[in-house]
Amino acid sequence: GVLETVVGYTGSAEPKANLNPTYQNIQDYAEALRITFDPNKVSYQELLAMMFAFATPADPRFTKGRQYRFAIFYHTSEQKKMAEHFLEARGRVGSWVSVEPASDFYRAEE
Repeated sequence: GVLETVVGYTGSAEPKANLNPTYQNIQDYAEALRITFDPNKVSYQELLAMMFAFATPADPRFTKGRQYRFAIFYHTSEQKKMAEHFLEARGRVGSWVSVEPASDFYRAEE
């Protein structure tokens, strides 16, 4: 069901920033993984569950800056609702995850 994954940067409050982010110039972007998937083979909810199976959100009080924030970037209002519902069911840990609209995505440098 997963067709492609790409490591990069997204989530800036400034649309189409003047400079593509890199690890040396992260600006307010988050390091992110873009996932392209076939919804006929794997559901969005299954992807959310996989995210929590492989990564544990950190309490934002102990992380610095926006680069390493734990976030779900949605493309549709349906994805937003599903992400919020999924996180509500996770209690306190779910509250450490932000749900943000997807913004420009920049592929990470090699």
